[in-house]
Amino acid sequence: MDTEKILEVAKSLDSEKKGKKEELEKFKKFFERFHLLNRTYLDKETFEKAQESISSMAEAVTNTIRYLDEEITRLRNKGRKQPFENVELAKMQKTQKRSEMLVGEFLSGFQK
Repeated sequence: MDTEKILEVAKSLDSEKKGKKEELEKFKKFFERFHLLNRTYLDKETFEKAQESISSMAEAVTNTIRYLDEEITRLRNKGRKQPFENVELAKMQKTQKRSEMLVGEFLSGFQK
């Protein structure tokens, strides 16, 4: 996924500070939507701490994406899966796909 692009966007917003408030608000709304979608993998405490700065929000998003990627890979590579692991893998893949669409939508809207 485009984790590097998210970090670049956050860095540019962080360097601008109060230059473009609407873009900052857009990023904060994106982060809130991302949290709602990934609340199983991004806990409330981390979400609240991350809201302190743009760079910490971007790090929380990228860390959640990396965690999902690693867990999906781990479960796919596991030879014999328990039934609950198949359900968990399907749930993670569905969440990952939705997250990809959300990130893609955000980045396409931001680059315009």
